[in-house]
Amino acid sequence: MGRVTFGRLMEDAERRGYAVGYFESWNMESLLAVADAAEAARSPVILGFSGIALPHPARTVKEHLADYYALGAAVCDRLPVPACLLFNESARFEWVAEAVRLGFGLVMFTDEELAYADQVAQVRRVSDIAHAAGAASEGEMDSLPGVAGTLHVPPPDSPLTDPEKAREFVHATEVDSLAISVGQVHLHGRSPVRLDLSRVTALKAAVTAPLVLHGATSVARADLAQAVHRGVRKINVGSILKQTFFEAMRAAGARAGDAYNPYEVIGSGVPQDVMAAGRAAMQKVVQEYMELFGSAQKAVGF
Repeated sequence: MGRVTFGRLMEDAERRGYAVGYFESWNMESLLAVADAAEAARSPVILGFSGIALPHPARTVKEHLADYYALGAAVCDRLPVPACLLFNESARFEWVAEAVRLGFGLVMFTDEELAYADQVAQVRRVSDIAHAAGAASEGEMDSLPGVAGTLHVPPPDSPLTDPEKAREFVHATEVDSLAISVGQVHLHGRSPVRLDLSRVTALKAAVTAPLVLHGATSVARADLAQAVHRGVRKINVGSILKQTFFEAMRAAGARAGDAYNPYEVIGSGVPQDVMAAGRAAMQKVVQEYMELFGSAQKAVGF
């Protein structure tokens, strides 16, 4: 099957009542873990990379988005399940524009430092650029708290997306999907979060664009399943994937001990390879989420 448009993914998800997972990657092993999971679960999937991390000025080496695109596109194109490639959640307009030019199927611009009117204007600008290239855009009215990783408990006043304002935002920006705030917070699994499921229902009734949940790692899994039932069609998963990958590598490294064979522990693909351990552990978690989101086996009959 390979790459399909984001719109086609969302049409099928709406028709058959499931959500497509975006499982964020950061290198080849993590990207292949998501691809392996999608193939094994026969699930539609969204692959991609962080628009916060790749352009971050504190990186020790400069990254080139074209390299990540080439890797992601090659993996998407050879998959036997429907796939789309996302450049996610970036405040760097020039990077978002480059992602469209390179061929990413979905892009997202967001900048919590902008005034609301300026955010609307920039998101609309991204939508126009994306649509002209046959791509799609995602937007959000407010960024979720805790994206920097500093929160340990939910804040007492986390804002919820207003249905009428959401309708106006989608109309003004012409986004192809809307990331909503219904109680989720970026806590990176440190504390459980419950969703305002009635707000999901109200937003589904008010907004024509597919609804998206970011920050799934800390959300109670029963609430994620209910959110899908109430109309969420895309769910972003990130922190738990990195945690799983790192813990598996750490355990594999500990097993290797001081007398390790360097040709085995990195790049060999054998059980002693710490990167292979991370990839296998991450694949398992991704498949579990695909089952939860209802997307497993949906590549059949797509």
